[in-house]
Amino acid sequence: MSDFYDPWKRDPSISRRPQNRRDDAWIRDLLARVGIGRVATVWQSEDGQPFPFITTLAFAYRPETHDIVYHTNITGRLWANVGQSQRLGHPATFEATEIGCLLPSNNPLELSVQYRSAVAFGSARLLTDREEARAALTVLSERLFPDLRIGQQTRPILDADLARTSVYSLAVERWSGKENWQPMTDQTEDWPALTPELARLRPAIPGPAVPDPARVRP
Repeated sequence: MSDFYDPWKRDPSISRRPQNRRDDAWIRDLLARVGIGRVATVWQSEDGQPFPFITTLAFAYRPETHDIVYHTNITGRLWANVGQSQRLGHPATFEATEIGCLLPSNNPLELSVQYRSAVAFGSARLLTDREEARAALTVLSERLFPDLRIGQQTRPILDADLARTSVYSLAVERWSGKENWQPMTDQTEDWPALTPELARLRPAIPGPAVPDPARVRP
């Protein structure tokens, strides 16, 4: 087997297709727009067997410290995985994506989707210092709800709040950005062309679910 994908021999942040690669400024802009990402961590069992785990969560990228912050419940799989190597930082991978339309084709191998994505590699740690955790949680909250300023439209973040959550920082060591946002994908001349109706772009993600106001508690 080729060692092309061995991360110790080839930087995993280098995309295989140069035409899809995007630069640092593009990645920062994407992370400023997307609100939800996924972080991958690994549980290492006593017998040496790894168990990878992915957590979907809200996040904020802080350019001044070049890290990604997020928070979860006070305990859980993410908390346990990161806690195995808290002192040195837990190896982690983060991903965030924008999805556009599904791209139809008369060639099944060319059926595709428009996407913009960023993947960050680094080490994650639990923020145990209260002020550090409070600052990260403030950035995260105000990034997702820019019209709700902590201490103004909302009450301040209390020590009691910090005692009920786990706040993390993923220090970015390297990252990559990829984009494929073509208006159409390749077609084959070996098969009849799609009709205009079949060739239309289709939303990859349906409209967001809106709760029924009658079922939402006041």
